[in-house]
Formats: sequence, C-alpha cells, structure tokens
Amino acid sequence: MGVWNPFKGIFRSRTLANGTGPLMVFSGGKIQTQSSVDVNQAFKNSDVFTVVERISSDIAACRFSGQQYQALLDNPFHLMNPYAGWQEVLIQLLLNGNSYVVIHRDKQQKASWLEPVPSDDVTLTLQDNATDIIYHVHYTDERADKDYLSADVLHFKLVTPGMDVNQYTGVSPLMALVPELGIQDSSKKLTLASLIHALAPTNIYTTPNAITEPGAKDKIREAFEKANTGDNAGRVMIMDAGAKLETIDVTPNVAKLLDDTTFAQTQIAKAFGIPDSYLNGQGDQQSSIEMIRSLYQNALTMYIRPIESELTYKLGAPVKLDVTSAIDVDHQNELNNINNLAKSGMLTPRQAFGLMLANDILPGLTVTDEDIELLNKRSSTAMKGGGTEDENNGRPDNSGNQSNSQT
Repeated sequence: MGVWNPFKGIFRSRTLANGTGPLMVFSGGKIQTQSSVDVNQAFKNSDVFTVVERISSDIAACRFSGQQYQALLDNPFHLMNPYAGWQEVLIQLLLNGNSYVVIHRDKQQKASWLEPVPSDDVTLTLQDNATDIIYHVHYTDERADKDYLSADVLHFKLVTPGMDVNQYTGVSPLMALVPELGIQDSSKKLTLASLIHALAPTNIYTTPNAITEPGAKDKIREAFEKANTGDNAGRVMIMDAGAKLETIDVTPNVAKLLDDTTFAQTQIAKAFGIPDSYLNGQGDQQSSIEMIRSLYQNALTMYIRPIESELTYKLGAPVKLDVTSAIDVDHQNELNNINNLAKSGMLTPRQAFGLMLANDILPGLTVTDEDIELLNKRSSTAMKGGGTEDENNGRPDNSGNQSNSQT
C-alpha cells in the first residue's frame, strides 16, 4: 500500500513578470528616489527615442537567412511588411526587455506566419516543476484569449538576471537609467522654469526720473515698443536724456543648465551600449567615422544574438542576421575589405569579382575574361615589385633603365 501524499494534485504554478511593470531600483531593501521608469513616458524622451529608433530600424533592416524557413523570414507577418514588423518587435524588446511573437502553424505543424503581441497583453505562467511556460495571450480583437506553449511563442529577451520572477524573463537597459532619466527630467523642468520666469523680459528701459503715476509705466513701454518695432524696427532710436536701455542675455548659470543634458545623453548611450556620438552628434578628436561605425556595429550584436538564438531554438534551424546589409548601406566597408584582401594576394581577381557580384556591391557590373586577365597581369607585376605599364611609362624601372611603352 502506497504512502498517502496530502499534497498530491496541488500545483506550484506561478506567474512570471512580462517586462511591462515599473522598473524599480532597490538599495538596502528600500526603494530609492526616482526609483521607477514609465516605459511609455521614457519613449517620449528624445534621447531614449533616438537610441531605440536607431537600433530597432537598423536591426529590422538586416538580411535574415534561415535555410528551409527562408520564405517565412522573408515575409513573416500579416498586415505588416517585414521591416515594420521586426521594428515593432525590437522596440518592445528595447523598452521592456521582452518581446513576444506568436508562431502560427499550418496543418503539418510547420510555422507559417508570425504575429507580434504587445507585452501588456501577455501573461506568463511557470508550470509545476518548471515543465513549461504557458503564455496567456489576450487578444484585443474579436478572438478569445488563448494559452500557448513555449514552443509556439518566440520570447525574445535581453538581459536575463535569473532572479526570482525574472528567472525566465529579461530586463530593459532602462533599468540602469532610473537616476539619469530623473536627473535629466528635473534639469529640463528647471531650465524651462528659468527660461519662462527669469528670462521673460528681453530688455530693460530705465527712465531718468522716478515714475509713480499709475499706468505711466505701461504708457512708456507701449510708446517705446511702438516707436521701435513693426515698421519702425531697425530705424534710428531716439531716447530721452538720462534714459538707458539694457538687453538681458542668458546668464552663465542658465546656459550651464542647457548643457547639463550631455551627462544624461552619455549615460543613456552607455546603458544601450552604443557610442554617445550617435546621440549628441559629436565625436572626440581621436575617433574616425570608421571607428564609430565599427563600435556601433559591434554594439548591435548584443541585440542581434537574442533574435538569432530564439529563432534558431524555436524553429529548429539555424537563423542568421547580416548586420552589414543595414550598416554598410553603400557597401564601402565591404568593398575596402575585398580590395585589401585582393591586394594582399589572399583573393584572386576572379574571387574578388565573385564576391562583389554575389553581394550586389556594384549593381550592373559585368566582368569579362579579358578584365580578369588584365588584373592578374597587374597583380603579378605589383607583387614582383614593378609597376603597371602606365605607372612605368617614362620612369626608371627597378633595374635603373628608362621604361618606354613604345616598342
């Protein structure tokens, strides 16, 4: 006779965070001042919007490759083009740390199309003994709510801290920006108040004598403005003896307030892992355009890897994103790399042309055997230390003899 288990049938399922709750910061068990970030409000911050829009648009423009799922990846969404659909997924991922896409399957249980679902409309439940995660999706149209197994939901997540309710969910970089966004918001409010209240008047007109009669100052102000504005603007100004006109400039303290947002901009770029020059439009003297582009391209990998990994895991086939198709839009970097490899002899001219044609670097380029033979001849001559026929025309060659193109 078996031992009776009083806990049989009692499940320990628990609800997990979906990433849309307030981003809280704790220290010593206490919530800190400016301890939460409203995701919707943060997206209205110009610097956060710039970062999120730039990263999401660049990754959405990447070329997806996925073997037998290539047709699905080329046109994955209904009612949205691939670029708009992936950008929506990325924006949710960047702001919430999580993004959810339902996999709709055909009768053969093969993925046929994808449907992004707002994070607010998804509830996660960890099943008993952590056997699976159930995604409860609340549809805002006429469809009834539905539960999906984890195999039928693409759950993209950024940083997974693995703590309590965040064990199977990610967190947004906005969590690290709670103090900085609070400082920036307070600074903007203080600057705006200073501009409105402290700098409302632009000029001070001082009369030679004290004026005590009610309404006299208003009459003097109106008369002065009428004489020096409108059609009279720019004409010679006539003032009474002893009268004085002063112009109010932006004080150094207020001017400093206007520049205080640079600190927050740098911290926002740092949290999202991109060069801060993408925010403030400035780079240091030691940074080149190529260096900044390289740093930015490397930074995008932290957002590309979760996309690749989840698609590969749920679809069961390797999926890769080509970031160069989004970053190097003019193919300049790729062309330079091919050129350098060809110059070093690691690529033959035929291989170099093949790469250029395969990657559509120079659309409309046609290559003949004569072109390749000419390049092979020039390459062989250059590797021997000589020059081309045009380069040696009229100049001494390596032997010290005068070179002449005429025979």
